[in-house]
Amino acid sequence: MKRAARAIAAAVVVGLWSSSAGAQSSEKDADAERFFREGQKLMEERRYGEACPKFEAAYKKDQQLGTLLNLAYCHKEQGAIWQAWVEFKEAEVKAVELQRRDRRDFARQRMTELEKSLARVVIESQQRVELTEVLVEDRRVPDAEKRVTFAAEPGQRKLTFRAKGKKQVVQLVTIVKGERPQRITVPPMVDEEKEPVVVAEAPPSHAEEPKTPPPQPRPPEASEGSGRKTLTFALVGVGVVGVGVGTVTGLMTLSNACSKSARADNPDGCPPGSQVGRDRAAEGELTGLVSTIAFGVGGAALLTALVLYFTEPSDPSAAVGAAPKRARTSLRVVPELGAGWAGLRGAF
Repeated sequence: MKRAARAIAAAVVVGLWSSSAGAQSSEKDADAERFFREGQKLMEERRYGEACPKFEAAYKKDQQLGTLLNLAYCHKEQGAIWQAWVEFKEAEVKAVELQRRDRRDFARQRMTELEKSLARVVIESQQRVELTEVLVEDRRVPDAEKRVTFAAEPGQRKLTFRAKGKKQVVQLVTIVKGERPQRITVPPMVDEEKEPVVVAEAPPSHAEEPKTPPPQPRPPEASEGSGRKTLTFALVGVGVVGVGVGTVTGLMTLSNACSKSARADNPDGCPPGSQVGRDRAAEGELTGLVSTIAFGVGGAALLTALVLYFTEPSDPSAAVGAAPKRARTSLRVVPELGAGWAGLRGAF
């Protein structure tokens, strides 16, 4: 009788899947259908340890109500009572959503049979928290968060409570089978820590006026001191050349017996009235004039160079914090020449 009853129940479960297989075959994944057919054959051979994983693989792919009912029935026959009850409960909820009363009634009948060997539990909360999930041994129990009585295996079990805006709480509970449902109170739940909101700064608008670029350093100007030094060296050169020319022409004038100074000292040294005397006299006057001018220009240049050298300002790169220096006086020296004389004229 028991074998006959099992065969009839298996035929009913298989029929629950086959009734909609023809209409949905085009939408099902080929692997899911293959897993289901293999599980069906193994369950008919009562090889439940091999059949249940096939149905489980098929349900992960197609999520069909018929596949879930066959999986639950396979676990029932295998002896996994509480696991089968949870799957029948899930099938009941799905059947209600799909408005399939036949499958809903089939799942409820199987659940009633299984509850004879299981304990009954109901979850209560003393806090005003909105439970979202209740897990027993890491498996979600449908509708347990709604304070609906559910079945569980007696013994110490791990329960996980999850609520909106709260940290999940894990608790070990000893479940005892009794005439009335065992009431389990949810432990205190604390608020979930919220991460600080980081507000990103908005990028600058294109309509904003462009920022004024920082002032660029001015190119270094030519040092005034270097120009003064160049002029000083040039004047020294001119002075040396002038003095040299004046010295040479002066010696030539002194050696000329027909020059004015030589005739004044020695009137007989130059033949008077001769053409040679007149030429040498003219030559002496020319060399004397050149000597005078050369000495004048050279002396003026050397004197100007000395003035520039001694009036050159100190190094402008003074240390920060040094006392401010007085304004430098501008001095300009201009050489002047006249008939038989030379001199310098300065202006401030």
